[in-house]
Amino acid sequence: MLAAVGVAVLGAIAVGSLRAPLVAKFAKARERSDVYSLPKPDQVVVASLGYRAAVADYLFAHVLVWHGLHFAEKRRLDFAAEYLDTIVTLDPTFRDPYYFGHTLIATQPTKPRREDYVRARRLLERGMDARPFDTELWLSGGQFIAYVAAPWLENPKEQAEWRLAGAKRMARACELFGSNDNIPFQCISAARIFAQAGERDARIDFLERAYAWSEDEEFRDMVEKYLESAKQERELEHRKIRGDEIRAAWHADLGFASATKELVIGPGFDPARCAGGSDGVDCATTWAAWRERTETQMR
Repeated sequence: MLAAVGVAVLGAIAVGSLRAPLVAKFAKARERSDVYSLPKPDQVVVASLGYRAAVADYLFAHVLVWHGLHFAEKRRLDFAAEYLDTIVTLDPTFRDPYYFGHTLIATQPTKPRREDYVRARRLLERGMDARPFDTELWLSGGQFIAYVAAPWLENPKEQAEWRLAGAKRMARACELFGSNDNIPFQCISAARIFAQAGERDARIDFLERAYAWSEDEEFRDMVEKYLESAKQERELEHRKIRGDEIRAAWHADLGFASATKELVIGPGFDPARCAGGSDGVDCATTWAAWRERTETQMR
């Protein structure tokens, strides 16, 4: 009996003395990277033996679980985009990989890379092509491209392109809003991005369409105000352009004359060359005719 107790005590002492260093070693022995073991997407399709949707469901559940485990371990899921690409190749109309895919790819415990946003956008656009009437997918995808991904890009031109591309996707979602009453109000955000990008005509065209298809009076009133403001801004811009063009022509002709005298005298022209009644800009005898011919020539 005493021998058994002695052995137990010695065993406890041995475990206690060895446990601390073993725990330290175990804590250091962590996985640092992942291994992607699936073949190419087309080969996975063949290997599914016709059970494409079932295999896609299984893989997507696998990605969700692994993403959560990696987040808990504070390390990135390296092959999220590859898994999702295989999943949507198996089942191109499977909604969830598109709807949540950009989060699985770009939202990681470590700082996202430009490549992550590029692949997330590629997946979203693939989903929009596969599901052209999925309003919420188009809206969330447009918001991700314009608001989440664009600020992380370093190139200002690339940022502007992504914001505009996202706004176009959001605008499409507004046209597909269906029974979701909250989506039309996101249209105003898309209109603002069009304005910031200098796409005034696209902004007005979009607002006119939004006003035409909406039956919500509150939304129509809001769109009407924005539309009126946008048209006023466009008209002011056109007036400024017209004024600058006339001012440039005036300085090239009679720069020493005052604006009032120049408006009375009219644009300069060659009487001999214009004697045949030419309708060219250089033969306009009044600024109104000069402006009209200039706009016709620009068209």
